[in-house]
Amino acid sequence: MKPLLPIIPYPSQEVRRLPGLFLLSDPLAVSVSSDWSGQEADAFLSLVGELLSVRTVRVPAEGNRAAIRIGRRMSPMNDEGYALDVGTEGISIEAMGSSGVLYGLQSLRQLKTAYADGVPCCHVVDEPMLPWRGFMLDVARTFCPFDDLLRIVDILSGLKLNMLHLHLSDDQGWRFPVDGYPALVEGSGHDWYTKQQLRDLVSYAARRHVSIVPEIDMPGHVLSALVEYPRFSCSGGPFSLPTGEGIFSDILCIGNDDAIAFAKTVVAEVCEVFPAPFIHLGGDEIPLQAWRSCPKCQRRKLSLGLADERALLRWFCNEIARYARQFGKQVILWSDYIDGGYVPYILPQVWNPLVGRGKEDRLPHPAIYSEYFHTYLDMGHDLVPLRNVYGYGKMLRSMAHANGDDAVVGAELLLWTEYVTTREDRDLHMFPRLLAGAEAFWTDFRRADYRRFLRIVEQYAASYFPDISIVLRTQWDPPLPIRLVSRWKRWRRVKRNSTQAGIVL
Repeated sequence: MKPLLPIIPYPSQEVRRLPGLFLLSDPLAVSVSSDWSGQEADAFLSLVGELLSVRTVRVPAEGNRAAIRIGRRMSPMNDEGYALDVGTEGISIEAMGSSGVLYGLQSLRQLKTAYADGVPCCHVVDEPMLPWRGFMLDVARTFCPFDDLLRIVDILSGLKLNMLHLHLSDDQGWRFPVDGYPALVEGSGHDWYTKQQLRDLVSYAARRHVSIVPEIDMPGHVLSALVEYPRFSCSGGPFSLPTGEGIFSDILCIGNDDAIAFAKTVVAEVCEVFPAPFIHLGGDEIPLQAWRSCPKCQRRKLSLGLADERALLRWFCNEIARYARQFGKQVILWSDYIDGGYVPYILPQVWNPLVGRGKEDRLPHPAIYSEYFHTYLDMGHDLVPLRNVYGYGKMLRSMAHANGDDAVVGAELLLWTEYVTTREDRDLHMFPRLLAGAEAFWTDFRRADYRRFLRIVEQYAASYFPDISIVLRTQWDPPLPIRLVSRWKRWRRVKRNSTQAGIVL
């Protein structure tokens, strides 16, 4: 049996299949109402041609010549929502914001692909459950070629995911060039992105309503910087680039004024390249032993009147967050150490399933959620099965219901790449779990239907995204005993690593 309408992610509000079909012609006549600016209208015509693979001709909004009519809908719908109406005489897309028009076209693209004989007549009213719907790609451990990044942007846009979080630095690699510190990229012998490439990526993504959120890890996970600039460490080095995963004890020396200046220069240059109002600065898994034995860090702690090294970490994060705010940026940090002493405009990102369990006041800020056993796509399906990813939306809504809608800013799926080294590897970790996450973040949880989702994915995902590699169906949801054993082992490992990093559980 065919699903009612095979759209991924499934629409959140009204979905009605109606009698009849509409056959799209080539060239395709498109009208755009005068409520939109000329620049927006030009962008819409370009998107229609690109997404539907047709030539377009703009016609006046008055009259009945248009096969697709794009209008502005003034209603309680949010800026990303849309109304799609397909009739035997033509198609109408209405939205309050330009992103809503794009998403209406993405749904239309899927229907056109699914039904070769013509687009089925239908009525769809749709808007997202979460405002922040993201995917994090670690390009520090394994470099992702620029063209592959463009491909990923296209896939995210097709799934109505609106944030691409780029993890640009870590212990194993640094991919962002900093003018005052050229050895960060030139001395490593590794691949890296030019600033112009990153600006081009931002422009490409913006046209598809995907924001690029950069991440530069500090003050931990900085060995790739300390290898080239050992004077910014507490010990002075020398250092070597690690391989594989791990939590490493050498971190930025924040008693060193030159190291603080380095951190601020990096932040300033990242802010200049990426126009999104957010910058992610990591702030996770930071063993503090180096600061305890470092005379410079101890002098800094005493001069600021701080009680311990955790307070020193809090000072550093707040100082950098204030600095980034001068550039109009809100800092995001992994939530490992965040408490009430952090400035309130830091946005936490929650990953650790052990932090704050049963503690109502553990995280005083609204947050982005990426819980380990629901979003870590580098993990096997025995740890993060497809069903878990799909069910994350309901968990997030329950959390918002308990703590207020503002408590959940949104959610991200994460792909760390210590052991994901090729495009095919990346695809097999992403698909179909990225599709499940997209529906979990977009679709109202009351409309969630896992069996419907499976039917749509099995029948249509390969045609909607023809160049992706999808893991075998038999691996999507391993048997429960296998999942329980794998989860117990991983739980112990997360606890051990958290303890090593000084995270209070």
